Amino acid sequence: MPAPVSTRDTRRATQVTLKAVTLLSGVLTIVFLVSFFFSDRGIAELQHARHRVNDLRTDIRQLESDNARLRSEVESARRSTFAVEKIAREDLGMARAGERIYMLRN
Repeated sequence: MPAPVSTRDTRRATQVTLKAVTLLSGVLTIVFLVSFFFSDRGIAELQHARHRVNDLRTDIRQLESDNARLRSEVESARRSTFAVEKIAREDLGMARAGERIYMLRN
């Protein structure tokens, strides 16, 4: 007759293993949370990145507004001879034949 097998030892070993795994996972979780909250790459870095994203979105909106204004000016210059003449006179210092330009010194 074979010797009786004890299930008590395997059950106890399973319980010890389960407790060890639970303890180890708890310790690792605590270490992770502490390093996340107090390290240089934790919450502070995340907040800095969010602030930078908001700044970039503001810059994008401003640039889109500037682009729309410049497109409008280009379209106006294409449609109107007055706009072309104004640019030629004010920015390039040009004049029509026979006109005199008087420059005032500051």
